[in-house]
Amino acid sequence: MKHLLNRLNRFDTIFHRLIISFTGIVVIVVLSISGFLTVQFSIHYNQKVENLERYRLEHLGNLIKEYLFEEPNRTIMEITSLGNKDKGIQKFLHYPMKNDYYRATELDKYLQVIDAQNVPNIENIELYVLINDIWISTQSGIRYTNKDSEAFLKSLDIFECETKYQDKKRWMSSRIIKMDSVEIPVFSFTAGYPLYTQEQSKFKGYVIINVRQEIIRNLLKDFLIGDLDSIAIMNLNGDIITLEGEKNAFNSLVENNKEFVLKALSNNENQKDSKIDDYIITVQPIGIKDWRIVKLNSAKDYYNETRSIQNKGIYFSIIVMVIGLILSFYFARTLYKPFYLIMDKLKKVKLNKKIKESEYYYIDRAIDELYDLAIIKEEALLKNINIIKNDFIINLLSSKYVNKNDIEDKLQFLGYTENWNYNHLLMIRLHPKIYDRSDELTRNLVTYNMIQFFDGYASGTVRCLSADLFDGKICVIISTQDEGKEQLKILRKKFTDYMKINFSVDPIILQSGKFSDFMDANKAYNTLLKILDYIYFMPHTYFVDWEDIEDKLVNHSKGIDPNFEVFSEALVTRDLERIERVLKCFIEEASMLTAPIEDLNGYILKYVFLYNYFLRDIRKENKSEQEQLFKEINDQYNSEDFYFWFIRLIKNTFTELSKTENNPTLTVVELIEKVIMEHLCEDLSLEYIAEKVYLSPKYISRIFKEEKGINITQFITDCKLKKAVKLLSESNISLEQLIKQVGFSSTNYFIKKFKEKYSITPVQYRRNAIK
Repeated sequence: MKHLLNRLNRFDTIFHRLIISFTGIVVIVVLSISGFLTVQFSIHYNQKVENLERYRLEHLGNLIKEYLFEEPNRTIMEITSLGNKDKGIQKFLHYPMKNDYYRATELDKYLQVIDAQNVPNIENIELYVLINDIWISTQSGIRYTNKDSEAFLKSLDIFECETKYQDKKRWMSSRIIKMDSVEIPVFSFTAGYPLYTQEQSKFKGYVIINVRQEIIRNLLKDFLIGDLDSIAIMNLNGDIITLEGEKNAFNSLVENNKEFVLKALSNNENQKDSKIDDYIITVQPIGIKDWRIVKLNSAKDYYNETRSIQNKGIYFSIIVMVIGLILSFYFARTLYKPFYLIMDKLKKVKLNKKIKESEYYYIDRAIDELYDLAIIKEEALLKNINIIKNDFIINLLSSKYVNKNDIEDKLQFLGYTENWNYNHLLMIRLHPKIYDRSDELTRNLVTYNMIQFFDGYASGTVRCLSADLFDGKICVIISTQDEGKEQLKILRKKFTDYMKINFSVDPIILQSGKFSDFMDANKAYNTLLKILDYIYFMPHTYFVDWEDIEDKLVNHSKGIDPNFEVFSEALVTRDLERIERVLKCFIEEASMLTAPIEDLNGYILKYVFLYNYFLRDIRKENKSEQEQLFKEINDQYNSEDFYFWFIRLIKNTFTELSKTENNPTLTVVELIEKVIMEHLCEDLSLEYIAEKVYLSPKYISRIFKEEKGINITQFITDCKLKKAVKLLSESNISLEQLIKQVGFSSTNYFIKKFKEKYSITPVQYRRNAIK
């Protein structure tokens, strides 16, 4: 014991006390630092894990947003923008013709190219044109539906979920498509076009982008880490769109905590963590407001991992303390160790600060990109404002607006906020001769410049709304604050001068009566269409005001005598001067607009028919020549062109016939005989025969007597008696039946005429024939 005390006394020095004190301080410092670092590490670790999971979940949401919404929406924008580049496709999409298979094939090829560029994200692209009932699919091609549009769209099951994407109406649905007897689950992203239209009743068709559900499920599977974790896409109603991971636990949790889950889904925050029973649920919004990503983690696994880290920290602290006790005896080396640890932690803190600064940098960059996208969107709207205006005016003219408020809203959107009391509609077109002989580029250039003139017309008292009708015509709604006749006159004069200076043409301008309500634009448009029909009979007219000719077109107080009988006689007698007088008189009276357009067109065709009737058999025209004749009729642009063409045709025909025929009236007599023989059993009259050969009774009676030496009545009687003689000799029918077949009105009259001709009765004639 004494020896031990002596050893302790020798050890009990200031130096050793310092060592013991230093060792104690080291132990205390080590324990304090270890405990502090363990707690700090646990906290930072949990934060990093949570941040990492948050970033992973946001990244997953961005991927799903890109595959399901952004990429399909870009594809839809690309498809619908094709109409602005290709006039033919634009007509097909917005104003289709029935069974326009050629345009449908061109659009199908374009869809195939887009579909190939998006493989494998997009399974296929489908497009349905409502008006034309055409269904185009990059998978199954082109087909026409045999259902009405509402039933067909319902059968597609593409309107499962209506939502808004980028403030535009869209539909999402989960459905199954068949491809070569293989069923493929897809998500269908649907949009109606035109894209700026918000009302479903105004859509002209639908574009459907189908994305394989397998792609989304693979993204969800790749996200999962723990065996007890699960992840799903749900809508705000709590319906599960797709689910991966521990499905039983997820379904059970949703079913047992329906209200809590719906509340979590309705939260509009970026991410929200909630604890339910033994699980942690995280909700992440995606591209559309109705859908959410829901992640379910086991709380036991989540906190067990944290406890494991804390235990490891405690063990680490004990080990460090033991090492500190040992190394504290080595002054130099152990003295600097705590400072080394402190410096190392400071570096980590500095690194964390840099990471946060980088995060702030990327956030600022994302904000700048969003701002740039907003500017691009506004510029795109300004570029499409003319298309929107054009569609607005076309819808007005076609009476598709039923609500005045819709019209006022559209005018405000286009920047027209002032009220105008009087409106007129101008329909402008080039002369058909000029338009038909111009190439497509020239037509488009002229139309574009006409639109630009009215859009850029600057006047404080006149407002112009112009639209291209895509058929060589433009329509302009002219609005004024008073009756505006003088302003309209000035506007027409400037426009006519503009067209003469730039294109050396006189445009044809039709002006409607005034109307105060834009809802009446369709009525004004229909009146101009009615005037347009009469332009054919007004060859040198370039301006027509509806108010000047309204009484003529509405009342038609007197008709026109086309003198068909005179025309027919002149054809027979080859009297060209008389034909010219008849046609000139008709064209002059037609230009007065005193007869309905249907009658005028019918008179034109009747003149051609009479020419063809009297001269066809003589000239022995074949079918191709007749088709060429009617083609040439359609090629005449107005009544004056028709007159000169028709006179030239008749003159050439007369010249040709003069070389081969001696007696023109003989042909008419042969026609009369043909009519008599074909209708011999009927009660024939002079008026009936004249009607059949399109000549007057007096004229046919005269020329028949001149050619045959007997009148028509005597010729008819002789023909009937010859037929009766033949029947008496060759048949045994009764006398009453025989009289009916040959067309005599009474038995006594027949017997009388027969006896005058053959000096015996019909019965005696039959007996003699039998003997």
